[in-house]
This record gives sequence, structure tokens and C-alpha cells, in this order.
Amino acid sequence: EKNLEVLQKQRLEFEEVLARRLREQEDNLSRQANAIIQSKEQSIQSVVEDAAKAQTAEHEAELKDMRDRFQREIGAKHESEFGAKLAEEKASFLKELEQKVNTIEELVGRLQKVEQLLKISKDFESGSQRAHRVSASVLALASKLETSDGAAEEFSSLKSAAIENGVIASALSKIPSSVKKGIPTVTELQARFDKVYSATRKAAYVPENRPGLDGQIAGAIFSSLALPPSPDALADAQSESKLSSAALADFILSRAKNYVSLGDMEMAVEELEKLKGQAAFTAKDWKQSALDRVAVEKALGVIKMECAILNKNMSG
Repeated sequence: EKNLEVLQKQRLEFEEVLARRLREQEDNLSRQANAIIQSKEQSIQSVVEDAAKAQTAEHEAELKDMRDRFQREIGAKHESEFGAKLAEEKASFLKELEQKVNTIEELVGRLQKVEQLLKISKDFESGSQRAHRVSASVLALASKLETSDGAAEEFSSLKSAAIENGVIASALSKIPSSVKKGIPTVTELQARFDKVYSATRKAAYVPENRPGLDGQIAGAIFSSLALPPSPDALADAQSESKLSSAALADFILSRAKNYVSLGDMEMAVEELEKLKGQAAFTAKDWKQSALDRVAVEKALGVIKMECAILNKNMSG
């Protein structure tokens, strides 16, 4: 037993270290991604600004050179020659300008593609971080729910991490509020059922017209004298209808006990729902704990499956 406690303690410590490392890895990934994106954005902006400035300066220098050349030629050549030269220079300038415009448009297209790639990368990093946070929260909640300890902090953490995931949010809504204080495990429910089984049998055999202490004593005596039936003794409703309420409750408890021993809490609860009167009241608390455990296991199964799908999508 001491070794088991040590192993459990080591497992909890390992899970805490794992969760802490996952959080550290998330922070590092986030900082690295933000730094890379910021650096790329600054680099692209700088290239565009430098290209625009260089293009403007080049155009201004070319225009100035052309104006000076034209002014010198006006004084040396006739008006017709000047007109022809001017038309030629204009055509050359327009052609060159068209080439430069095409170059700028090509650069703009490349810039848009780079921005699209950056957006895809950023979305992927963001999705990956969310998946890591959800996985870490699911691991923490699943580990805590393997025990009967309260899981209020882990429940709130997963609810916050998976706020955009409708499947997980829906599954969390099915988990009963008792998870915050703790829900008995299947093993604990099995251990507790022996006392519940004995007490409920006694309650079932209490005579209806003797509700007091003497009735409880009579119920204890009658239940001790009656042999517990086999869970497979009755197979149809017609046979059950011929039994007294105490004998029928005994058969119900036998079937429930069999399901409990198999770990099938859902079927055990289904049987206990058939109890009536004092027997139903006696088994009520255990039945509610079992219902809570069944709800938790179902919700946890859905959450784990959705988490696996998230991780597969991010890795694929």
C-alpha cells in the first residue's frame, strides 16, 4: 500500500511536471512565432518603402535629366526636330514606365502571397497552441477524475481553453457539478456497494405495517434468513409479478450487485431505479454517485476523442 501511494505521488508529480513543461513550451512557441512574424512584417515593409523611395528618386532624376537635355536641344535644333525627338523620348519614357509599373505590380503580387503565407503560418501556430492548451487541460482533468478528488480547477481550466470547441463545451456541460467536490471512482463505488447492498436488503424486508425500530429489526432478521437469489434466476416480467415486494427487491439488488462487480455502473443504476419505498431511499445516495461517475466517464470519452481529432488535424 505504501508503494502504491509512492507510485501515485510520483505519477502526480510527473503529470505536474509534464503540464508545466507543456505550458513552458507553449510560451516559447508563442514568443518565437510572434518574433518571426514581426521580423518578417518589418522586413517586408522596409523592402517596399526602400523600393518606392528608390523608384521615386530614379524617376525624378530621369525627368530632370530629360528636361535639361530637351532645353539644350531646343536652342540647337529646329522645332520639327525637337517635336520628333520629344515624341520619341515620350514613347521611350512611357515604355520604360510601363515596364516599371509591371515590375511594381509583380512585387505587389509577391507581397500579397507572402502576407497570405504569413497569415496561414500564424493561424497554424495559433491553432497548434490552442490544441496544446486543450490537450494539457484534458490530461490534467482526466488524471484528476481518475481519483475521487475535487476537480474544480481542472474543470474550469479546460472550459476556458476549449471555449471555441463546441464538442468539448457540450461534453463539459454534461458533467455534474459534483465534480468540483469529487466523485467516487468505480473501485470506490464497488467497495461501498457491499454496505449499501446489505442495508438496502434490510430495508426491503421491513414489513410495511411496522415502520419503527421493531420493523427495522424484523427486516434485519428476515433479510438474514432469506438467501440472496441468483441474478439470473428470473428472466421475464411475468415471473417477477408473482413475487412479493421484498423478494423482488432482493432479485433487483442481486442483479445490481452483479453489474457492480463487473464495473457496469450504468446497468447497476438502471436496476436500482426499479426499487421502491424504503429500499429505494436507502440506495439513493450511492445511486446518485454512480450516475455522476457514469456521466463523467461518458463525457470524458467524448472529450478525449475530440482532443485526439484536434491533435491529428494539427499534425496532418
